[in-house]
Parts: sequence; C-alpha cells; structure tokens
Amino acid sequence: MQVRVYAPPFGDANAVDERGFVDLAEGTTVDGLLRKLKMPLRRLAIGFCVVNYEKARPGTVLKDGDVVSFFSILAGG
Repeated sequence: MQVRVYAPPFGDANAVDERGFVDLAEGTTVDGLLRKLKMPLRRLAIGFCVVNYEKARPGTVLKDGDVVSFFSILAGG
C-alpha cells in the first residue's frame, strides 16, 4: 500500500519517493511508519503527527491512500 507523507525535515527523506509516497505493508501502524522514516524521538514525534488531518496515535493502522503529516509548534517570521 502507499501513503502520502509530508515528512518533517529531521526524518529520512530517502524513504519517501519523488511523488511524496511511502510503500508500506498492509496493517502498518503510525509507529511502523516513523520507524521506516528513521524518526528520532518517535515518542515525541507522534505528538505532532496527524493522519488524514486527525490526531494520530502510535497504534493507528494506516490504510492505502492515507495522508500523514506533521505540524510544527515553531512559527516562522
């Protein structure tokens, strides 16, 4: 299955293809995706993760076509 990932800059960009998708096995959870992205401090990163624009938990099971993104508490300017 493929999920669209808007990964934060501190993840492994090599896990995301040129179209912004990551290939995952059926039944992969958000925690599994974070492992694939080699995210440092996964427990902290999950606090900033949303799936289909809703708050995600580590055990949230991803489905084909889901959109996973991360928000930042730091504002630019």
